[in-house]
Order: sequence, then C-alpha cells, then structure tokens
Amino acid sequence: MAIISFISDFGLSDHYVSSVKASILKYNQNLKIIDISHNINKYDISHAANVFKNVFEEFSDESIHIISVKHDNNDDIILFQLNGHFIITFNSGIIGLIESKENYNAILLEGNKNPTFPEKYMGEIAAKLASGLNYTTLGNPTNNIRKFLNKESSILKNQVIGYVLRIDDYGNLITNITLSDFNKVLSKNSGAFEINVGGEIINILSKAYKDVDTADIFALFNYNKVLEIGMNKGNASKLLGIREHASIKINFL
Repeated sequence: MAIISFISDFGLSDHYVSSVKASILKYNQNLKIIDISHNINKYDISHAANVFKNVFEEFSDESIHIISVKHDNNDDIILFQLNGHFIITFNSGIIGLIESKENYNAILLEGNKNPTFPEKYMGEIAAKLASGLNYTTLGNPTNNIRKFLNKESSILKNQVIGYVLRIDDYGNLITNITLSDFNKVLSKNSGAFEINVGGEIINILSKAYKDVDTADIFALFNYNKVLEIGMNKGNASKLLGIREHASIKINFL
C-alpha cells in the first residue's frame, strides 16, 4: 500500500493538519501518512518546492504527496505524475520549481471540494490513489499548467555562478550549484578555487560541518550534492548578510 506524504504552511497550532489527515483515514484507516513539514512560510511556494524537492525521491515509487501551499486565488487542483510519484497540489506554478524539464503528466482533478478548505478534498484523492484507484479516472488531462522557474546556474571557463535557493533554520545557504558542475569546471583548471560570499573567501571544501572550528565558515557539497555554505554552530546568513536569491560565485584559479 502506498505512503502518503503531507507538506503545508498550516503550522501546528490549529486543527488544519489533523483535519486533512482525518479526511484520508476516513476513507481508509490503514493508510500511512508521513509529515514532511507544516512550517513552510505562508504562501511561499518557493520554500515548499525546495523542501519537497530535497526529499520526495527518498520515498518509494507510487508514493502520493500532498503539497498544500497556495500563493494566489487559483483553486484548481492538479494531480501530477512525476518520476513514479503522484503529487496533489494547487495549480500555483510550484511544479516548475520542482521539475523544470516538464517530465510529468497532469490531470485537472474534478470533484466536490469545499471552497474554504479544499485541502480536505486533496486528502480524499490521496486516499483513493493509495487504495488502488486508477488515477486516470479522477479527472481530465490538462496542459494548462502554471509554471515558475528557478534561476539556473551558469558555467563559464573559469567560473560557476549560482544562487541561494534556501536559507535553512540553521542559517546555512543552500545553493543550486551542483557537485557535477563544480567538478566539470575544476577539471579544466589548476584545481584551486575561491568562493566569495559576503566578503569571506573560502578556498577549501569540507566534508562535514565539524571539519571547521566553532564559528568558522565552511563550504561543502551536502547529501543532495549541492553547494552549502554555513557556520559551525552559528548563523552564516546573518553573519554574511546573505539572503535567498543572492548570487554565489566560484572563481577557479
């Protein structure tokens, strides 16, 4: 039986999360629900996409994911089939932040949903999918998909330019510079490099956060193989004055 994951900007001080879960379990009490996060910044689909993108493929194929974050008044609910997973979310543009290559199928879900709490309808759909219902019976295929796109990194002869996609709760800067892009340019140069961020120059890659002393700045490629810049037991974002969407440059010497 498939797993259902749930991510939202509801917070945990009200009944909303439990109400959506109840709509799932009311249909099938044997289903397993995994909370990814309910502390997404309000209406921030970029935050939701970044958190979701970093974890959803760790779930098994055929998992169903509810993303309940909406930044405008578009109430259309779309079922996406992506890389063996199902994603139920609003037609908010978030899918482009998760998958820029449009490698997905999309169905406009049709059914009775409460205009003040459509997420309960998402829960019902997730429960039906997890219980074996054929997804093609839930609505009609659609190409009318809204999409926002992340800024892409740039690869030059002796430089990689990327952007801070997310500042996590520790103040670490999560960028869109991948290990493969870094190695691609590194192999064509001397092997020396400098990462210039907020006036700090970093020329050594760490393997773990503990590789630097307390309050020192580090740069490493994390488990998702993207460049992360932080401070051991401190907040790099505040110290360096760096916010989300800021550019990060690596110069190869």
